[in-house]
Amino acid sequence: MKTTLSPAAQVVPRSRILVFASLVIGIAIGASAIGLIVAGGSYQVAPAGITDTGPLIAWGVGILRVLTDIAGILTIGFLVSAAFLDPSGKDGVLSSVGRKDVIRAAWAAAVWAILSVIQASFLLAYVLGISLTEAITPIVVSTYATDIPATRALIVVFVIAAVIALGGFITATTDVSAAGVVLALVAVSLPSLAGHGSGLGDHALALTAGVTHVVAAALWVGGLVVLLFHAIKRDIPLGRALERFSPLALIAIVLLAVSGLSNSYTRLNSFDELFTNGYGQVVLVKVGLILSLGFLGYRLRTRVLPLLRAPGAGKRFAKVAACEVMIMAAAVGLGVALATSPYPRVEQVLPTFGETLLGYPYPPAPTVSSVVFGFQLEPFFLAGSVIAAALYIVGYIHLRQRGDAWPTMRLVAWLAGVGVIIWCTNSGIALYSQVSVGLHMVNHMTLTMLGPIFLVMAAPATLALRVLRPSRTNERGPREWLVLFLNSKINSLATNPFFVFFIYVIGLYGLYLTPAFGWLMGSHIGHVLMQLHFILAGYLFYWVLLGIDPRPHPLPYWGRIVLLLLSLGVHAFFSVILMMGTTPMAIEWYGLVRPDWVVDPLADTLFGGQVAWGLSEIPALLALITIMVQWSRSDARDAKRKDRQAERDGDAELNAYNKHLASLNQGSKGRRVEPQGPARVDANMFASVVVTPGITIIDVRTPGEFAQSHIGGAVNYNVEGPDFADQIKGLDPDGVYAVYCQSGNRSQVAVGKMAGIGVRSVFELESGITGWESAGSPVVSES
Repeated sequence: MKTTLSPAAQVVPRSRILVFASLVIGIAIGASAIGLIVAGGSYQVAPAGITDTGPLIAWGVGILRVLTDIAGILTIGFLVSAAFLDPSGKDGVLSSVGRKDVIRAAWAAAVWAILSVIQASFLLAYVLGISLTEAITPIVVSTYATDIPATRALIVVFVIAAVIALGGFITATTDVSAAGVVLALVAVSLPSLAGHGSGLGDHALALTAGVTHVVAAALWVGGLVVLLFHAIKRDIPLGRALERFSPLALIAIVLLAVSGLSNSYTRLNSFDELFTNGYGQVVLVKVGLILSLGFLGYRLRTRVLPLLRAPGAGKRFAKVAACEVMIMAAAVGLGVALATSPYPRVEQVLPTFGETLLGYPYPPAPTVSSVVFGFQLEPFFLAGSVIAAALYIVGYIHLRQRGDAWPTMRLVAWLAGVGVIIWCTNSGIALYSQVSVGLHMVNHMTLTMLGPIFLVMAAPATLALRVLRPSRTNERGPREWLVLFLNSKINSLATNPFFVFFIYVIGLYGLYLTPAFGWLMGSHIGHVLMQLHFILAGYLFYWVLLGIDPRPHPLPYWGRIVLLLLSLGVHAFFSVILMMGTTPMAIEWYGLVRPDWVVDPLADTLFGGQVAWGLSEIPALLALITIMVQWSRSDARDAKRKDRQAERDGDAELNAYNKHLASLNQGSKGRRVEPQGPARVDANMFASVVVTPGITIIDVRTPGEFAQSHIGGAVNYNVEGPDFADQIKGLDPDGVYAVYCQSGNRSQVAVGKMAGIGVRSVFELESGITGWESAGSPVVSES
């Protein structure tokens, strides 16, 4: 719907925006300063004998952290607005307002990058106890900047922010804007990963809660600030933007509350310290601010949002939102103070260096009970798995209530797969895999080769496509984003059988036979990333082999069996390498965290090789049986379909093909070829049709789809394009044509239009190029 604004409403009150922005920044810096003083993180004169960097450096670190966070939040807010809140143009092209938002995000990202470098310089001086001029010398930067976690994180933030800034000035699509949101969220979370939460005994909970807190705050605060900006400028339909932002805000405040409580738990010794300790008192004030934000958000949702289309409602929203933004600024400032102040938590002193590296005491000698039923909290995978299970259950119930059928066994498969992931990451096996190569291999094989089978067989993308409703406007909703991803080049690469096999091999040889494994095991973040790799590599592998969800490169069933057998060979050879090795695996890690019951590390590595070989056979057998069953059912369905088709039309498909061959034979003898009516044929018959002399192959998909993959020798006439009618008018009515699209729908429209101008000898690929590729027939690409 086009909205016409009066000239007065289009005037940008720049001075008002600048004054309010200055006030918000002042509140954030002031709250940070007060928080640092109360929590005990403010500047204090260094004791005698220790170099004092002075108050400028000490206070500058906190102030720059606030300014850097604000720049990151603004970058995220404008990118979220452009990608998800502003009305987009056709085919994902940014609207004029969205394009301006991306430019604003690019400028904010440029400031973010500059502030990150300045903050890193101040932090380097503060940590090393040297002057700022000395800290920025090449010798100091090259020696220490990448060794200190906090400055190393800021260097990465600088790189990401610079990429976002450069990309923002040249992009014009919502796809790239959404990618920018993801990159910005990664960058804004890096300082929390390098913060003092990483040194806590509960570092898994502290890191997960810290990242969740930062990401949720950035999305909520950034989104609201940008909506307030647009409310002042009155340049977008505010009601629609708020309707889209409201669910995100609700999710963000829930995540903020949960992650905030978790953070407090990891940094305080007891509940009493919320009242008796300065750090706890700042936490308590921040909790109060978040609760007040929740109240204002509820008031905004219930009182203001329903009235946004009424006269003067925009001003009412701006007033409430302005109050929220100022409170948010104070909360951000207090958050910076808490992140840079010493926490009161007294950590347990562990007796050995290895236990200190682990963050907990060595587990006792493994038993079936301790491995299967033990518990080791990994909140990232636990929370993610619970959310995934809940979403699938909600989708299943929604379909059932709507009267649509969805196999219950798929629900069971999904819950089984989620259960396997929870067991592998939160049970005793997760604890023991940290200190034993053999038990790590049990964890790896189960996480990579068993859990993903169940997840793939549950067809989550198909369920989501059936549950989510298409957007009624030009804006992309969740369903449109999912369809875009499934048809994207990224997904096309990720599901390419050669790429999947490469990732599978790299996950074995590139990880375990190089120092990368020991390095990743020594970092909690690295360990989480490694487990994510196991899950994703296994999911992609079984999606190609068994997947029900649509994929760009469907393999014929014989090709799936070949891929499975190749993977078994690769796995067996890897297992032999481990079992024949003369040195223990990853001794740089497992040699440091070696409990007394690991008597012989080399024997433990041998056990790991035996596990890798033995446990890989069971999932492979299940996959092979599934492929054979799917193949048999596919052949049976094709036979039944062809029988029904023959009964309906008197075997018109075969008759048309025979007439076509006869007509070609007559044409080769110099006789006139009599045109025949159109016929829908399968991929095998279509393959024999397209190689006959004199036939014209027409691809009726979009130019983008055609460039990605098409049948060799085809010409591209986009049936949905404005020039299609003119293109087919130039066809010879007496010619013979082979027509196809993606799945067989658009080609029917094209054949009908061709018949309307007298073209009758048309062979249509009933299953589209998807069925063509499934049958193993070749395609070419222009990309």
